[in-house]
Amino acid sequence: MRIPAILTIGLVLAGGMIPAYAAQGPLNPQAMRDWVIVPAEDAIPSETYAAEEFQSLFHQAAGIELPVAAKAQPSKNIFIGAGAAMKASPVGFSVEDLGEEGLRIRVTPENIAIAGGRPRGTLYGVYEFMERYAGVRFLTHDHTYIPEKKSWKIPIGDFTYIPPFAFRWSYYKENADHPEFAARLRVNTTTNDEKLGGVCRQSLISHTLHHYLPVEKYGKEHPEYFALVDGERKLEMWGGGPEPCVTNPEVIEIVAQNVISDLDRHPGMQNVSVSQNDNDAYCRCENCEAINQREGTPMGSHLAFVNAVAERVEKAHPGVMVGTLAYWYTRKPPKTIKPRPNVQIQLCSIECCTLHPIDDPTCEKNREFCRDMEEWGKICDHIWVWNYNTNFRYYDLPFPNLRVISPNVQYFLKNHAKGLFMQANGNGNTGELCDLRNYVMARCIWNPELDSWELAKEFCRLHYGRSANVMIRYLTYVHDNAETSGFHPTCFPQPFEVGMTPKSAKKIYGLFQKALAKAENEAVRNRVEKASIASLRAVLETCGIYDVQNGILRVRYPELFGDLAGRYKELTRKHDQTRAEEWETIDHYYNLLDRATLQGFPARKLENASWSMTILPEENGKLIELRHKPSRRDLLMPAGYRSLRNAFDYLTLQELMVQGAHKDDPAAFQVESTGSSVHLSKILADGSILERTIRLADDPPDAVRFETRITHKGSEAKTYRFRIHPEWFTGTVTQDDHVVSAYIKDQEWVKFNQNWTIPEKRNVEILQTARGGGYAFFNHKERYGLLLSYDPLDMERAAFEWNSQYPMAALDLITNGVELKPGETFDYGYTVTSLAKPPM
Repeated sequence: MRIPAILTIGLVLAGGMIPAYAAQGPLNPQAMRDWVIVPAEDAIPSETYAAEEFQSLFHQAAGIELPVAAKAQPSKNIFIGAGAAMKASPVGFSVEDLGEEGLRIRVTPENIAIAGGRPRGTLYGVYEFMERYAGVRFLTHDHTYIPEKKSWKIPIGDFTYIPPFAFRWSYYKENADHPEFAARLRVNTTTNDEKLGGVCRQSLISHTLHHYLPVEKYGKEHPEYFALVDGERKLEMWGGGPEPCVTNPEVIEIVAQNVISDLDRHPGMQNVSVSQNDNDAYCRCENCEAINQREGTPMGSHLAFVNAVAERVEKAHPGVMVGTLAYWYTRKPPKTIKPRPNVQIQLCSIECCTLHPIDDPTCEKNREFCRDMEEWGKICDHIWVWNYNTNFRYYDLPFPNLRVISPNVQYFLKNHAKGLFMQANGNGNTGELCDLRNYVMARCIWNPELDSWELAKEFCRLHYGRSANVMIRYLTYVHDNAETSGFHPTCFPQPFEVGMTPKSAKKIYGLFQKALAKAENEAVRNRVEKASIASLRAVLETCGIYDVQNGILRVRYPELFGDLAGRYKELTRKHDQTRAEEWETIDHYYNLLDRATLQGFPARKLENASWSMTILPEENGKLIELRHKPSRRDLLMPAGYRSLRNAFDYLTLQELMVQGAHKDDPAAFQVESTGSSVHLSKILADGSILERTIRLADDPPDAVRFETRITHKGSEAKTYRFRIHPEWFTGTVTQDDHVVSAYIKDQEWVKFNQNWTIPEKRNVEILQTARGGGYAFFNHKERYGLLLSYDPLDMERAAFEWNSQYPMAALDLITNGVELKPGETFDYGYTVTSLAKPPM
């Protein structure tokens, strides 16, 4: 893709004449010992610094320290900035059409001029000169690559560049901690330092309505100001607080006046964020819902609200844009409501696949985003993008998206985006290939014509010395492996979704051992060592062996990895890694490692010739393993899908209290085991007794029997209702009912998951009315399945969840609500059997 109207490289001057010097050969820096650096007479701080940077970098690249002169010579000048002397010289030009960051580099045999718009154009021009002509690469804050050969040449000619994105943020902490380095990468969002040109005058659009309508101030006296959800105004809400009722006229006035007050206090602001909080509990009141239904999206009422605020802001601050997120439930544009001219949309790609380019037509997960972006482009001239480039659950796990960064950036540009926030693990130090990733992302958003994969390989060759080829092999393997996995990971993937299995983790561990062995000095070894943390995390997450010994489950690792947990802690501390995920510090993961490998988890193992199962009494009696031995099938979490961080969070079977008490009140069961059964019991807060028995059945012999009893001991009658929640491993990631079928028994067996991807076509009614006492799934491709049998008189209804990202189907059963008087009991049970053929 060619980038329109931002780049001019040529020798043709105004009037179309080609100057005589154009035919002359390039300048040789070794012949420039009598040249001088001439800053602009009226240089602003960033232009003075630009002259210093040119002097230092030229010295490193050419071995010649040129003097900085207050006045120009008759020739042999390097003009830095658009001062009077430069404009009057033979290489003079105006910078008035270059904006704040555009730059021009003009080289003749007698003079060089580097100048650009204020405040950052000239400084960026110096860095562009050094990259383009001297081969300098700004790799990390403490590693600037300078070619060893000093015989580089400076071509005669003219180069003009205006960056296509006005706002550029590669969100890594290195940029915030080292703003001089961020300036070298032309990331314009990290510092107000005038020496570095300051920041882009537009700020990131983010979650702000909790600031402009604080629930602490208004909630008690005016609950009607806040969202109506499930019939009530909920004043306690995660994600910053409750959403407002966006059609309430008083809310509009309060928010508008608070926004205007902020702008009054900060007169230099070019935009202000008026955007939803970080939750999906938007208002469902009659007025809000009427707009949303008419517009086909909750963005309908939200955008009408933002427009109303923007109209008021425009009267007080006519030059200010009012920005809002198109995020989550507001991503889809409304049918008829359009943003006002002073409204800016920050479009967020959080649901998108990070393995395939956003405009890849074969990636179903990305197609809807492309439709939304194209529709926004038809109604809004001010689109910015919030793009996701990390795994928020696993900051230091391999994340194979380097091949899609540049295609995505180019797609955003083609669709008229004016700013890019490339979110990564910027709230912590270090993280998977953070140095390489920062380099690649920053260069791509400065110049979208660059190729992210080639930049990644360039970084390896320049940063990792003799280990470079092995590092490139590692990158290639990780990406190739993930691309053949069949998954479409978002920015919250589990390890298996990015191709991390015991086999692949062992492979990349071996590659890093080779890379470390090839490092030629301590500096290179430290760089490879820092990158190798990703391989340790991959092994920790995927290669654990979950052993139950003497009633305790612990995780151990194959001997070839040595003290894996100790090595991980050592390296993360040495390289100052502060987080292993977005939400917790690294200490949280250290504690998890210690719990899993040292203290362990109380557990009970139960098995016979047909079944092997593992139960965690302290985790609400959760069943984390159910393996059918004759077919060698895991019905819950198989080893290849288990990760240490979320070892017991997915693909488990547990029973939840929907009504009567909370599952964690208390969470732990007391446990007794016999040869063929496990009995679990716990006393609830009011003294009631909850008992569960899991038994390997004799009849039928290939079955597991589950029985639950609640004995009410409270002083007053209470209603109890339970949810049986098994997340079965279906073996295949699909929502094709011909591959994985779900069945429920009424008078006969009924397959009900046809058209399940279309909500309005789902056969939900059969789940509520079927009374045959059977529930099943079957994988036709793998030829296995599972049957859950129950007494229909105990159950109110069934529920079904079919995951589009994981090989999982939840076949839930919800019991009747039963009111118990003190001393009364309620019992229910169900039986699980393996299927070798469909039930119908």
